[in-house]
Amino acid sequence: MQRTTEASPGSAQPVQSFVTRHPIFVPLLAGRSGRMRVDVDGRSAGVIEVEQGHINVSDELGEVAVIAMVDDASDFLRMLRGELNPVVASIQGRLVFQGDIELGVEIILALHAAKPFASAGAGE
Repeated sequence: MQRTTEASPGSAQPVQSFVTRHPIFVPLLAGRSGRMRVDVDGRSAGVIEVEQGHINVSDELGEVAVIAMVDDASDFLRMLRGELNPVVASIQGRLVFQGDIELGVEIILALHAAKPFASAGAGE
């Protein structure tokens, strides 16, 4: 199953390309664990899993602590790349959390600072 989203006007990128084979350590999340599902326009786009600071992106659904809801699929890709400023996105109404808001904000802020998926091939 391959989901395609608009990464930027005129270019499409599969969300599946961000599914990681090996977790990536993000120091800002050291000691933190939890799962955050990202919904785009009411449908799941993927799950960001954190286990003791190691981030993994998955397309497997299941129990999550927080849901980050965005209207535009490109915002999910920008979130993974660390390009989405969560404060600005929230103020603009483009990002809404449900559940453990603190965990959701921590994950997105850590992605924004560390940019562990800055390259297009996050799973490589």
